[in-house]
Amino acid sequence: MSNKNNAGHCLRAVAKNCEKVLKNMNVRIAAATICTAALTAVFAAVSASGSEAPLDAHLTADSSTAVKTVISPKEYDVKILVDGRTVGVKCSGTVNDALEAAEVRVSDDDLINIGFSEPLNEHTKIVVNRVEIVEEVNVKTIEYATKYKEDDSYTVGYSEIIVDGEEGEVETTTRHVYVDGELVSSAVVDEDITEPVDQVVVVGTREYNPIDDFSISHLNAPLDLVLDANGAPTEYSKVLTGKSCAYSARPGAGTASGRKAMVGYVAVDPSIIPYGTELYITTTDGSAVYGYAIAADTGTALLDGLILVDLFMESYEASCDWGAREVNIYIL
Repeated sequence: MSNKNNAGHCLRAVAKNCEKVLKNMNVRIAAATICTAALTAVFAAVSASGSEAPLDAHLTADSSTAVKTVISPKEYDVKILVDGRTVGVKCSGTVNDALEAAEVRVSDDDLINIGFSEPLNEHTKIVVNRVEIVEEVNVKTIEYATKYKEDDSYTVGYSEIIVDGEEGEVETTTRHVYVDGELVSSAVVDEDITEPVDQVVVVGTREYNPIDDFSISHLNAPLDLVLDANGAPTEYSKVLTGKSCAYSARPGAGTASGRKAMVGYVAVDPSIIPYGTELYITTTDGSAVYGYAIAADTGTALLDGLILVDLFMESYEASCDWGAREVNIYIL
């Protein structure tokens, strides 16, 4: 009786150890069967002891808890429409897994018909639309306006730009969206405007030239004859500097050019200053202004080069008062 009890005790110990092994290991049914067979063999060896019934019940009740079955994930045939072609791939997992398996890259701007984390199934069909965003910058010129400012300190016909005009511009940025090469939308996303600067022109309104007020000449100065701050014409072709004298003649006297003598017609060397040339004459020191004049006569002293100009005066006394002076002759 003592040997039977010892055998039964040992058998139960082995059964418990095998149970622990089966519970701690991730085994398949085949492995569990082998272990169960081994225990059955031990049980058969001591069956004569009469302790088999409790042991068999113990194995039958607990050995099934050690069995674990591992099932491989199912793969699906997935079609991916991208870049004008269809890519087929056999894959399990999610949409993102299928894209990676097919080596299809999707940018942040691209469109996709299904979420990246969606699980695959037998109906999964992935469509990727390529999106390209192009920004176009267009610059349009804004013409400047011209404004006129009247000023009676200048004669009629005088004009001067006192503010230069500057063109403005409109810089427009338009964003174009293309899907698979087709334009689907265009929108203005930015507009930068630089306003033009108006041109300002001063125009004279005085009806006569103020030069006539301080000139000896009796000729009316052209309205567009304007002097700068130094008393010189603002526009002329050249200036000659030299000695001047003055002369007079009886009323109705003629000149070498055929004109009647008058204050404002002057004698010159026509080879230097041709007849009919418009002039403006003033002393170099600014002490006297003969004014607007026309080359109309000549004389021996002029042709000999002794003087540059001989100024016609209204009287002998006036010519004596002028005497001989250094002058600037501006060729207009």
